[in-house]
Order: sequence, then C-alpha cells, then structure tokens
Amino acid sequence: MLRIFDRYLLKEVINGWLAVTVVLWLVLVSNRLVRYLADAAEGDIPADVIFSLLALKMVWYLVLVMPFALALGVVLGLGRLYRDNEMVVMSACGVGPGRIYKPLLGFGLLVALVLAWLALYVSPGVQGMSQRLKDSAEQQADLKVLGAGRFNDLQGGKVTFYAERLSDDRRRMENLFITIRHEDQPQRLPQLLTAKSAHRMLDEQTGEDFLVLLDGYRYEGRPGEADYRIMQFSKYGVRVDLPDIAEHDDIREATPSLYLLNSSDPWDIAELQWRLSMPVSVIALLLLAVPLCRTGPRQGRYGRLVLSILLFVIYYNLLGIAKVWVGKGVVPPQIGLWWVPVLPVLLAVLLYKGGRVACRLGLTR
Repeated sequence: MLRIFDRYLLKEVINGWLAVTVVLWLVLVSNRLVRYLADAAEGDIPADVIFSLLALKMVWYLVLVMPFALALGVVLGLGRLYRDNEMVVMSACGVGPGRIYKPLLGFGLLVALVLAWLALYVSPGVQGMSQRLKDSAEQQADLKVLGAGRFNDLQGGKVTFYAERLSDDRRRMENLFITIRHEDQPQRLPQLLTAKSAHRMLDEQTGEDFLVLLDGYRYEGRPGEADYRIMQFSKYGVRVDLPDIAEHDDIREATPSLYLLNSSDPWDIAELQWRLSMPVSVIALLLLAVPLCRTGPRQGRYGRLVLSILLFVIYYNLLGIAKVWVGKGVVPPQIGLWWVPVLPVLLAVLLYKGGRVACRLGLTR
C-alpha cells in the first residue's frame, strides 16, 4: 500500500517537474538565442558559432532551473491531489506529512547529488569551453573595430594602422600596413610593416592580444637615413591594444571548483558557495513546497501556485544578493549564502505548525 502511494506521488511530482523544467529551460535558451542573434547581426560574433555557444550554455541553465522546477513540480502535483480530495482520503488512511516527505526527500536527494556533480564539475568545464569559443569568435568579429579603408591610431599614437578591406567572411584584413614609433625609447628604430593579410590571435597563457601578419615585409630605420633594414616574413605577430572591444563575461564561472576551494578571494568563495547552493536549494525548496501546496476544495486553483512562484523568485533573488554581499565583503564567508536556504526551511516549519493549529481549531479540512 505504501509503495503504491510512493510511486503514485512521485509520478505526479515528476510529471510536473519535467514539464516545468522543459518550459523554463526553453525560455532561458530562447532568450539567450535572441541575444546571440543580435550580437551576430551587429557583427560582434560570427553566425556559425551561435548554436555551439548556445549548446554549451544549456548546461548551466539546466543547473539553474532544476531546483525551482522540482519545487514547482511538487506544488503542481500535490496541489492537484488536494483539489481532487485525494489527499483528504490519504490523510484519513493515516498518511501524514512525514509519509509525504519520505519519497519526496529521497528523490530530492538523488536530484541534489546529480545537480552537485553538474554544478561543481561539469558546468565549470563547459563554461570554460564556452568562454574560449566566445573569445575566439569575438577576436575574429572585432576586426571591424579597426575599420577598413581608414587610418587608425592605436596605443596613444605610437601605432598607425591601415587595412584596405576585410575579407568576405570578416575574419581577415587584407592589404595592410602598420607603422610603429618608439618615442619613449629613442634608441629603438621606427618600423613599417606591410602584409597581404592579417588576423587576430589571443595568447591563452598571457592573455595578450596580437595581430598576426601574413606574407609581408618589415622595414626598420629612421626617415632620411639610408641604413634601412628590410626583412621578409611569412608570419609576424604584433601586439596591439584594440579599442572598444566588447568586454568578456566573468571567467570566474569557468574556474575549477578545486581552485575556488583553495582560494581566499571573497569573489571566489562567493562563486563556490553559489555552486553549492544549487543542490542545497533542491532540499530547501522541496521542504517549503509541501506545505505551500496544501489547499481546500473550495480554494482557488492558482492562488497557491502564484504564491509559490513569488516565493521561489524571491528566494533566487536573495541568493544573488547574498553572492554579491559575500564578494564585496559585506557578509563574512562563514555566513555566506547559507542563511538564504534556511529561510524556506523556517517558513515550512511555520506553515506546517500553522496548518496543524488550524486543523485543531476546525478552520481547514
């Protein structure tokens, strides 16, 4: 009898959980797709990397959505049982809140373990891949910042840059020359570089930005003097600071969890606690969802659902606020984000005790 009840209860909850997960996940993915399409239309990223970036972003969205979706699935599943008086019948058969929590917490613990694995190990690696792909895409697309067919002064006038045109795929500059002057170092000779084409490259070790010139010449000497040195090259790298490059996302999301664990930086601690808060939120919100879905047969169908969504949204916003507070040092790391999951647990206890008092007074069924 009890095993049948467990399977029946979990079936209702899992159906609601999967439905909410798919809907919320698609909403977030669609929103990100629109942003990527806008970036591609403006030339910030190439169009051929949009779906690769989107696929990598999906993993973190799944981590973010899962606790909220499971709690909302509990509200939907148990709410239907309350509206159809099935919970009243089960209560008459001796099924109390403890018996309801048993299968839900067992399933929630399984989901929390999977979520911990995704948040701590899988997601940082995927975020790193996404960041590297986005950096590479922006390096190619941001060649338009320099502009074709006009002169550009870089590095405070020390470098003058000219490119005749961009290639059709907007990944290379063609027919260009660069003059480099070392006014603060008189012993160094001015340089003039010409090349048939060039592309951007980011050094992964140093993070420095380079223009890689292909098939060209380097002229070194002072104007008016005859002792010029000429060098022909097939590939030559020039370090430049490009203007108005779009800022990259915070790479802390891609930092391995083990590194964050050994770091004393407040923002690293906040990021690690944020990742750990996802599986903890599964249990905290599940504990709150059970008393939230308790309704009478004459109560509105969506009243508790709207209240639940409001409370869950407030919970997520508080997590974000707590993360910023930890990073800025407003809240000590010992307290960190952990006060936020305590709030739904305390609210669940209050709702449960309030429901028991109401039942004894005959105010609810």
